Amino acid sequence: MVVNKLLYSRKFLGLILFILYIVFTYITWSFSQESIIYGTLTALIILLYLAYYAHLHRSAKEVLALTTFISIAVILGSLTGTLINGFTNIGALMYALTLSLAISIQTVLLSKLYKI
Repeated sequence: MVVNKLLYSRKFLGLILFILYIVFTYITWSFSQESIIYGTLTALIILLYLAYYAHLHRSAKEVLALTTFISIAVILGSLTGTLINGFTNIGALMYALTLSLAISIQTVLLSKLYKI
């Protein structure tokens, strides 16, 4: 009961989104093989939890808002990592650009799917 309250609280959701931001900042900042492997694994686990959270809250507006916050966290994390890196690594720039475009397209498609 207590664990369910913790896992589905909005404060925990904010913490998870902040961790997602930090993970993508680290991936684009270091952009090594290890950071891509472990960062992608961590991001996948976080995104699976957020998908499960969105599945439990069936309101279309809540799902779209959560997807928008995920997009903002990923895009800002990628941009922060790129700014810290100093625009010197072309691979990190392409990674951030591709990721930002993919998530933006996903947000638009979800808004069309839920007809919001």
